[in-house]
Amino acid sequence: MKKEPYFGSVRFFKNMILLAVILMVLIPTVMVVVRGNQLEKLEQQEANMRQELESVSAELLEFQEEESKELGVDVISYQTMYPDFYAPEPLTATEEASKVIYLTFDDGPSERTVEILEILREKDVKATFFVIGRTDEDSLNLMKEIVEEGHAIAMHTYSHRYTDIYASVEDYLADMYKLFVLIRDTTGVEPSIFRFPGGSINGYNKGVYQQLEAEMLRRGFVPYDWNLSSGDASGTKASAAQIINNVVGPAKKLDRGIVLMHDSEPKTSTVEALVPMIDQLSELGFTFDKLTSAVKPVLFGYRD
Repeated sequence: MKKEPYFGSVRFFKNMILLAVILMVLIPTVMVVVRGNQLEKLEQQEANMRQELESVSAELLEFQEEESKELGVDVISYQTMYPDFYAPEPLTATEEASKVIYLTFDDGPSERTVEILEILREKDVKATFFVIGRTDEDSLNLMKEIVEEGHAIAMHTYSHRYTDIYASVEDYLADMYKLFVLIRDTTGVEPSIFRFPGGSINGYNKGVYQQLEAEMLRRGFVPYDWNLSSGDASGTKASAAQIINNVVGPAKKLDRGIVLMHDSEPKTSTVEALVPMIDQLSELGFTFDKLTSAVKPVLFGYRD
């Protein structure tokens, strides 16, 4: 009798549901314990929580392996990589607030981050920073400041080298895990959201983008593309006026927008555009917020 393929089968999705249920039960329970105990025991409890999650992941993997052997197929090898590389909370991504703009900045920290943070502080606006793997002292301090100021810190790969990270699922996971650890160890935050360099579908990842997105989602991480582009990534340097027009004009037709901007040393026009952009979007009736894993993402459509 022909054996049913494991991946995409009913058993496969039952296993995924099992993982989701385990995480939904385990994480809130552990967090309640953490909050209720004394402060001096916090580090030990966090370590215990991490150990519990790793144990659950290992048990589920063992269960999948047994099911796969029964069906005569192999578990995908990259699913066994980095057992602690999972989002810290259950995946929801269903909130879809009206008249909200999410300002996002890719590629930092940089020389521009301090200026961006100062403007956001003055305008009382929260934003999202998709950072890369910068390990100098200034960059590490800026990552801490992003978190301390109440903004979201998110993953954008460690190296940002397209040909390397998109060579395979294994290469992508290795790079992202390195950034996950850097953010966690620097800020104390385990990021749960990420952005693919070049967007979820681009000229470099067309052979693996479906597997990449599926694996990151399986691990509980939520990807975010954009529906408003500032144009500040183009080869020709965009002026502040162009950046404002690129965002504010199209925003008039949207109920909510995720704005793509960049945080790197050359992007002085982005900084210049930020105050008038915020003011004009406010005049259109928008409020501002940071992305969380509960916010429904904007994603580029799959191509056949």
